[in-house]
Amino acid sequence: MDSQTLVNLLLVMVFVLVGGVFAATEMAIVTLREGQVRALEEGGERGQRLAGLVRNPNQFLSAVQIGVTVAGFFSSAYGGSTIAPDLVPGLVAVGVPEAAAATLALVAMTLLIAYLSLVFGELVPKRLAMQNNLAFTRVLGRPLQLFATVVRPVIWLLSASTNAVVRLVGGNSSASEEEMTPEEIRDLIEGHQGLRPYPRRILTDVFRAGERSLTRVMRPRTDVQFLEADLTLDQALEHVRDLPHSRFPVTGTDVDDVVGFVHIRDLLLPPSTREDTTRVRDLARTILALPDSLEVLPALSRLRSEQQPLALVVDEYGGTSGLVTTEDLVEEFVGEIYDEHDTGSDPEDATRRSGESLVVDGSLNVEELSDLIGADVSDEDVDTAGGLVMSRLGRLARAGDVVEVAGQRLEVLSVDGRRVARLRVTAVEGPPRP
Repeated sequence: MDSQTLVNLLLVMVFVLVGGVFAATEMAIVTLREGQVRALEEGGERGQRLAGLVRNPNQFLSAVQIGVTVAGFFSSAYGGSTIAPDLVPGLVAVGVPEAAAATLALVAMTLLIAYLSLVFGELVPKRLAMQNNLAFTRVLGRPLQLFATVVRPVIWLLSASTNAVVRLVGGNSSASEEEMTPEEIRDLIEGHQGLRPYPRRILTDVFRAGERSLTRVMRPRTDVQFLEADLTLDQALEHVRDLPHSRFPVTGTDVDDVVGFVHIRDLLLPPSTREDTTRVRDLARTILALPDSLEVLPALSRLRSEQQPLALVVDEYGGTSGLVTTEDLVEEFVGEIYDEHDTGSDPEDATRRSGESLVVDGSLNVEELSDLIGADVSDEDVDTAGGLVMSRLGRLARAGDVVEVAGQRLEVLSVDGRRVARLRVTAVEGPPRP
């Protein structure tokens, strides 16, 4: 092999590497996350130009494809026309018929260039660009912009042709990529190795809470303390004196006729400023009503936009289902918020250790119960732990009733009327009994 052949091989390799630079630039740009693009925009005028290139896929993809195609064409054409003929004498010398030697040399040269192009012009550059996409974009983005400026007429022709074909097949020529679904975002969060456990849990809880309806988080009507509209202020104060809440719904004829709510401060008017005929109805403020099918995030947005601290939750028939407060909704994202009026164990002690039982309130949400005991006992047909027990029993629960769900033994400790008040949850050793 003479020196000219080596020079030709070197030129072929240069063409392959040029194609690799374009391929690396493309991979670096298309794998940039939105946060990285914003970081580029905040990096001065040069960064803003690079971000503009990233946000215009037609421009940079067309420029990249022109570069890759031209580099590939030159490497194949130059190698086939200059190096392949140099291989013919060697093939003839080893017994290949002269008529077939030229064809065989061209095929061999094409396969060699294809191998070099795949390894050094595609796989290696793209692998490196994926691992350092922001750095590659900063280094190679500007040369790509200059190249795109030079071949702008060709890019315009290619972009116009591409948009026309995309519209012809029913696509959106102005969309850069398909939007990520909530499931894909959740999988991305759960699989991100650099995210610490606590932030990961918070983000996961946000997604879970966003899918819950108000029936899952509200305080049911049986647990709500109502005030009758016709009570005097003294009667109302006597009624709420020992209650831990500060706001109370005001009812007219019954609990399905809620006319507003009062704050305990409203009831503490000085005797000199109130009349004997003043009733709770006269002090009632307007209460926001939300359907029980509404999800947590929209409900929180409504409370914020209406500047309301609580809302009445109503069913599809207009009856009162329960009450939900801003605190109830926020707790779905950040966990329980304890104050001086809250009762129960400290949240740090709520997780059951192996072999221990856990006593919970019957109104505890089944999803929260699943989190506490480390087993999935959720049921689409019920919302609370007490409801889960009665669903399995097929009747109203009594103290001492026991059911097994998902390897957990749920024992009714006490009932309050028709409602399950307290439950003991214990892990079952071995398979659950039928």
